[in-house]
Amino acid sequence: MGVLLKKIDESLKKYGNGIADNFKNNCLYFYNKYQKSDENVQSTRLMDIQMGRFYFFHYKDDSKWVQYSPVFTISTKRYQDLIIIQAINLNLIPIEIRASFFDQFFSEKDFEEDKSLPSDFTSTYNELLRYGFEYSIMEYNVGQLHFVHRINMKKVPTFLYSGHPINKYDPRKLYDIWKVKIQTKYQRNQEMSQALISDFFDISNEISDKYEVLEKHIKRLQSSLTKYGRPT
Repeated sequence: MGVLLKKIDESLKKYGNGIADNFKNNCLYFYNKYQKSDENVQSTRLMDIQMGRFYFFHYKDDSKWVQYSPVFTISTKRYQDLIIIQAINLNLIPIEIRASFFDQFFSEKDFEEDKSLPSDFTSTYNELLRYGFEYSIMEYNVGQLHFVHRINMKKVPTFLYSGHPINKYDPRKLYDIWKVKIQTKYQRNQEMSQALISDFFDISNEISDKYEVLEKHIKRLQSSLTKYGRPT
């Protein structure tokens, strides 16, 4: 057990009676902070978003899981006038998997000094692939971000066991999604290995035939971009 898991264990004992009660209390704590931020949950300008950090994104999209996204930022890409943040959407990962995945990256110093974690797309993607949750990496167009809150590293143990109150946490549903996604894991990985950010956000051309598993994901991104990301 690493330092993050130990702190999560301490948090579970401190902020509720069991996981369900802890999750509810954490959700309410962060929801209130999104209304009135402080140094632990800090309202952040778009230009100040850093990679290797935890944030809560309020995002313009039709999906509630994307509208209200607890994320870990990985890398940025540019396409034409778009700035795209690649981030892990924690809504797609069960809370115990979130904890075990990130535990390997933390040291005590990261909490004490509120340091960002090393991050790059390839290593993060490959590690998530081992867990079968590589599909939790999503692309966020900065132009569709409404509000952003940065999470101080010392609050990450509680943040990982939280969500937005509007999104019901259903671990059974998340594992059902995982079971479906795991069946196409190999093909998805093959398609991701040759994917270009332009293929995802070029709404002027048809989606390439090389994308079968990723086709729905690309359609969703392009639909969201057309509806919310292109001011007229």
